[in-house]
Amino acid sequence: MSTPVVVISLLTLGLYAYVFRLAWPGPAQSISEPEDINKNKRAEATRWVAIVALIGHIVIVRELLFDDQSMQLSIIYVANVVAVVMTLVVALVSLRLPIARLFLLVIPVAFLTLFLGLFAKPGTATSSVINAPLLAHILISLVAYSTLMLAAFQSILLAVLERRLRTPGKQASQWLPPLETMEQLLVAMLWIGLTLLTASIFSGFLFLEDMFAQHVSHHIVITSLSWLVYAFFLIGRYVFGWRGLTAVRWTLVAFMLLVIGYLGSKFVLEYILQR
Repeated sequence: MSTPVVVISLLTLGLYAYVFRLAWPGPAQSISEPEDINKNKRAEATRWVAIVALIGHIVIVRELLFDDQSMQLSIIYVANVVAVVMTLVVALVSLRLPIARLFLLVIPVAFLTLFLGLFAKPGTATSSVINAPLLAHILISLVAYSTLMLAAFQSILLAVLERRLRTPGKQASQWLPPLETMEQLLVAMLWIGLTLLTASIFSGFLFLEDMFAQHVSHHIVITSLSWLVYAFFLIGRYVFGWRGLTAVRWTLVAFMLLVIGYLGSKFVLEYILQR
C-alpha cells in the first residue's frame, strides 16, 4: 500500500474517532431543550466530519477492492464497503431526521473495518473478473446488508428507548429521537432492505452459474430464511400491529440469520476451510 493511502487511512481513522466524540451526548444536552441551537450545530458538525471521513474511506476501499480488471472479495474488504454504505446512509438521512446518534453505532463499525482492512491479513479471498451483471449483484447485496444492519442498530436503540419509557424517573429522550420517529424509520429501513435483499437473491440465482461449485448454496438457503423472517414480521406488523419490543426481536433474529448466512459462511470458507 502506497504512502499517500496510508496517510489518508490514518487521517480517516482520526476523523472517525472525532465523529464518535461529537456524537456522544454531553451533559448540556437536556431533554427540556430539544431544539437547542448548540445541539443542532453539534449534529451538523458530526454529519459533515463524517462525510469528510467517508471520502477518505471510499478512496481506501477503491484501493482494497479493485486490482486491474478484478475484484478482491475478502470478507474484510467487503465489510469495509458495508461500513461505508451504512455511515453514508446515516449521514444523508440525518439531513431530514434527528438520527445523528446512530453515528455512535455505525462509526465503531467503520473504524474497526478500516483498521482491519489496513493491518489484518485477508483470508483466502476470491477474486472475480469485473462484469456488469456480477458487479450489479454485488452492489445490490452489499447495500441490502448495509440497510438491514442499520435496521438492526435502529432496533437496538428502539429497545433502549422502550426500556427508558418503562422506567420511572429516567429521561426518555435525552439523546434519542421520539419513539414514533424511531419506529417509522425502522419500518422504512426494513422495507428498503427487504426489497434490496429480494433483488439480491434473485440476481444471485441468475448470475451464479454453479452454486455448489462456488460453495454458496448454504448462503442462499440461510439468506432465504432471513428473508422469510423479515417478510413475516412486516406482514405481522400490518395485520396484528406488532411493534415495540416485538419488532426488535424479529428484526434481530432475521439479521442474525443474515450474518450467519453471509459473513459467517464467508469467514469459515476464507479462514477455516481456506477456499
